[in-house]
Amino acid sequence: MGESYRGSIGSLKEFWEERGRTGSFERGYNIRLEGISSIVRRVARFIDGKRVLDIGCGPGIAASLFPTNAQVIGLDFSISMLRSAKNRIQYLIRGNAFNLPFRNGVFEVSTCFFVASDYSPKDGIFSEAYRILAKGGLFLFADYSPNDEHWILKRRMRPLLGESCNIFIEGVESLRTKLERAGFKVQATEFIRFDPRFELGWYIKSEKELAQLSEIDPSLWKHIQCDLDNKRIRREFTLIISKKDSALKK
Repeated sequence: MGESYRGSIGSLKEFWEERGRTGSFERGYNIRLEGISSIVRRVARFIDGKRVLDIGCGPGIAASLFPTNAQVIGLDFSISMLRSAKNRIQYLIRGNAFNLPFRNGVFEVSTCFFVASDYSPKDGIFSEAYRILAKGGLFLFADYSPNDEHWILKRRMRPLLGESCNIFIEGVESLRTKLERAGFKVQATEFIRFDPRFELGWYIKSEKELAQLSEIDPSLWKHIQCDLDNKRIRREFTLIISKKDSALKK
C-alpha cells in the first residue's frame, strides 16, 4: 500500500495497523508537538474537571497534556494506537468517529485533534460529536490549516515522485459551515503558528529523489533549498471552539 491510504475507514485502519506505523508516527511527533501544546494550553480551562471524550486519540500524546483532573476517555479505531496510549490515558475504547459507541448527551467536552483531515467527508464526525455532548457542551476541534507549509510541501512533492498524498485539509469557513450544519454554534476560531526545525527526510527519501525533484520542478527544489538554509518550516494549525445549542439544531 506504500505511504498512502485511500480515504476510507477500512484503508485508514490498514494504514495505521501496518507494522511499525504507530511507532514512526510517535517518533515524528516533534514536528507538531509545539503546536499541539499551544492548543491544549488555550483550551485547558474548558477541559479542567470535565467529562471529556478525545475522538481519535491516537497514541494519547495530546490527551497526556490535558489537566490531570479531567475525566478523559480516549477513542481510536487502531489497536496499535490504543496500545501506545494505554500509559497516557486511563480509559480507552476502540471505535470510530462516525459511529461513537456512547449514548446521547453523556460528555461535557469532546476534543478532535488532527483527525478530520484524514477524511474527505467530515459531517459525520461533527454530527456524532454533537450527539454525544450534553446541551451546552463544547466541541474543541483542531486540524491543519491550508497554509501549513508542511502539508503544502507534502502535497506538492509526493505526487511528483509517484506517490499519492491523501489528506483532506479545509479552510475555516468550510469547517464553520459544517459545524453549524451539525448544530454547533462556533464560539471562537484561532490560528496556531510555530516554526519547528526543518528536516529534509520528512519530504525526500534519498539523494536520488532530490535530484529527480530538481529536474521535475526546479522552483519547488529551490524552495526546499531555502528551507534547508533557514533550518525552519512554517506551520499553521486551525483551532475552532464550538458549543452545542439544541435550539440551533433543525
